Parts: sequence; C-alpha cells; structure tokens
Amino acid sequence: MRIGELATLSGVSVRALRYYEEQGLLAPARSASGQRIFGEGDRAEVLRIRALLAAGFCSSVIRGLLPAYRDGGTERIRSAIAAARARLETERRAIDAELDALAGLERELAPDVGVRVHAGRHAAIECSEAVAPDHRDRRLR
Repeated sequence: MRIGELATLSGVSVRALRYYEEQGLLAPARSASGQRIFGEGDRAEVLRIRALLAAGFCSSVIRGLLPAYRDGGTERIRSAIAAARARLETERRAIDAELDALAGLERELAPDVGVRVHAGRHAAIECSEAVAPDHRDRRLR
C-alpha cells in the first residue's frame, strides 16, 4: 500500500509517517519509481509507535524497542517500561514538592480567612473590616 493509504488506515498523517521513516522506525520498500510501499504489518507497527510515543518514549528508545516487540523480547520491553515508570514517579515527586512549596508561599502571603464550615456547608458570614472577604466564597456556594 502507498503512504496515503497507510495514513488513512492508521489515522496518522503522511508527514508523521515520513518522520517515522527518517527516525528509523519504519522501513518501507520502494517501487521502481521510488515511492514508498508499505506492507500489511506496517499498520500495526505505526499503532505500536503511536502507543509508545503516547507513553512518553522518544523515537531513539522506540527504535530500540521495536525489534523486541517483533522478536517477542518481553523482558526488554518490561525493563524499559519499568525505567520509564521510575522516571515519571521521580518527576511526580519533584512536582509534588514544588506544589507544596507554592502552597506554603500562598499560605504565607494570603492566609485563609473568612470561611467557616457549619454542618458540612460553608456558612454565610458578614464581612467586616476585621475579616476580609474570601476569594473562594463565590465558587463554594
């Protein structure tokens, strides 16, 4: 099949297919006139590439993983997935630490005042000069 047909069948743009070829992820045959010719297995390969990209793998890592998929090298794939999961968990902890630091700054700069909970609901309060209105009041009602 030609590149346009594969693009339609796989839901990927022609440009993306050309990029995959440039990155060594796809290796289509060529016609006598130089046009790319893809086989039936290339659709599954494109879908696998898309899934790996969506999981956060870069094209160079994918290039190394595709042969493992073809050869049934599940241990190599599991190892790559475990490494990716560990990297993401590390990033998650770093992001959580930054969010905690931001929350600390918010508490330090603008402490919560003016919201009281009564019987599971936010109680209406009278705002005076001693108690500033809480910016969340409108959204909590």
